Parts: sequence; C-alpha cells; structure tokens
Amino acid sequence: MNVSPRELEAGDIDDMVLNGLAAKDLPATMFEIEITEESPVDPDRVDEKLGRLSHAGISIALDDFGTGFSTLASLKDSRIRKVKIDQGFIRGLAKSREDRLLVKTVIDLGRALGIDVMAEGVETEADRQILYKLGCRTAQGFLFSKAVPLSQALELALKEHAKQC
Repeated sequence: MNVSPRELEAGDIDDMVLNGLAAKDLPATMFEIEITEESPVDPDRVDEKLGRLSHAGISIALDDFGTGFSTLASLKDSRIRKVKIDQGFIRGLAKSREDRLLVKTVIDLGRALGIDVMAEGVETEADRQILYKLGCRTAQGFLFSKAVPLSQALELALKEHAKQC
C-alpha cells in the first residue's frame, strides 16, 4: 500500500490498516506499507504511526528510492525493512552503465545493512535477468502483474495465506 508522509500525518491510516487486517484475520506480516520520499510536515507524528505499524509486524518500505528527499541516513531507520529502487533507474539498465552501477550499489548497500531491495517497474525479461545478475531477487512491474485495488490485494493475500496454512 502506497502512503505519503502527509497522508500518515493527516489521517487514521494506521487504525484503518490494522483494523482491516484484523477484520480479515490476516497476519500483519503479510502487509507492507510503502512510504514515498516526500518530506513530512510533522516527522514526529509520522514516526509514531510508522512505529505502531512496524511494531504490529507490518513491513515498512521506502518507495522510489533515489528520486526524492531521502538520504542515506534514512536507511539507518530501524523501521525501514525494504528499499524500492525507482523504475527510472530500472528502465535504463540495458543501455546505461551508470544505471547498472547505481542499482548494484543500492543492492549491495541494502544487503550490507540487512535491508531488502526491490526493483520497481520491471517490464521485460531482459531487465529481470540483468537485475538477477546484479543480485536483486525481488521485483515488481508489469512483467509480473498490473496494480490491483486494495480489496483485490486483500483477496490475493487471503488466498496466499490459505496456501501457507
């Protein structure tokens, strides 16, 4: 689920997510909140809500890494469990040595810090293979599936959870 820091500040998304998971009897560990890189107005409020979600077992991912306000220091935040490399870097993998070097560096840094790294916007098998060679084992994009509404995502999670039980 994509959430901006401003949405976290303004609403009760934390309550909505936790109550929704409880209503569907889904474990929080099956859910991930993707935080966009825009700068929050009230960082303490955002931090409090992220802490609540993280404490419940929800994975917190830093979305579109490398394109916004985040710095390497944000990777030290113990709540960040995943970094999602922006698709702008992925689209150029086949042609750009610089994009491959940047992506490889983020993958290696994530591994060193114990943070999962996911590539966004993977649309071709060639890009998937390059990412695999660079050490990236998780990806999303049209190669795998188009985005789905929250209700459909919850149903998919229920089916996956049923398979694991």
